[in-house]
Amino acid sequence: MELHLASMENVSCWAFRSLCHGATDSYTGMLALSPLLRRNSAWKEVDLFKIEGQRQWIQIATSKETECSEFLKQLNEDLRLHPLKDNVYGIQLNASCPSPKIIKIGQGPALIKRPTKVSNLLKELLKQGKFKVGIKVRLGLNPTEVKQKKILSLFEELEKINDPNFTRVTVHFKNARDGSNAQYDYSLLKEMASFKLPLIINGGIKNYEDFKKITKNLNMKNIAGFMIGRGALENPDLFIKINSAINKEISPLRGLKLISKEFEKLCIEQMPKATYLEKIKKYCLWYPQTLKISETTSSHKSIAYYN
Repeated sequence: MELHLASMENVSCWAFRSLCHGATDSYTGMLALSPLLRRNSAWKEVDLFKIEGQRQWIQIATSKETECSEFLKQLNEDLRLHPLKDNVYGIQLNASCPSPKIIKIGQGPALIKRPTKVSNLLKELLKQGKFKVGIKVRLGLNPTEVKQKKILSLFEELEKINDPNFTRVTVHFKNARDGSNAQYDYSLLKEMASFKLPLIINGGIKNYEDFKKITKNLNMKNIAGFMIGRGALENPDLFIKINSAINKEISPLRGLKLISKEFEKLCIEQMPKATYLEKIKKYCLWYPQTLKISETTSSHKSIAYYN
């Protein structure tokens, strides 16, 4: 059973991903290809240093095949220049981010009703033989698309992709118009699971019991695992607990104090951007009190450590 740590905006830095012991897969924050390809400095966001036991994915947003092609060239060059970051397992195309800015330019969930376009983007990313390629989707752009089952038309097209490196379709079970308090809609899961596509289920899962309830009476052949985001913010030990529940093995938990100390050490090893630390501090009770974010005399931010 695969346990995926969700990509979270201004949270999913290397230090946070490393903190989530037991996660089989993790993702960078979503990288929009247009600015990434224009600015060399943006490649610092690709912080794929080694994490023991985790397969690491780069999550990208685009609607242009030419950007996919250029991204692959620049990625290989960046990894050549920075071999310590050469730990990329796969590339995930984001067709899930509900940001109006992303949707307005035809990216994210706006792609769901364009199965041929999505297939072409994925095929362009598959023109290299080194990395796996996957996709994350929502149920649709809005409730109408959900009722029309646009997502199943997309699945039909995805199933036609004949490439061993195409893998893992992650589904967030809301539409792009749903707010954070909206209920997750699993009504199409049974039909999705009938396709020969390895599914990762995302949405409202906080423990193994939640996953079992959602998948009860389903054919599990094509369900590879599930993804968690918010629960990991509260307590990164969540993945250890879930592994113990699945494998019936008792694994020691660190507790929030040890998690706090470990996060501080990881930040010293690979310093995240200040924007990441600000958001993690806002949402995580285990954020180290000795780890401070301070303003420099310039417009840039720096991180100060107080022992």
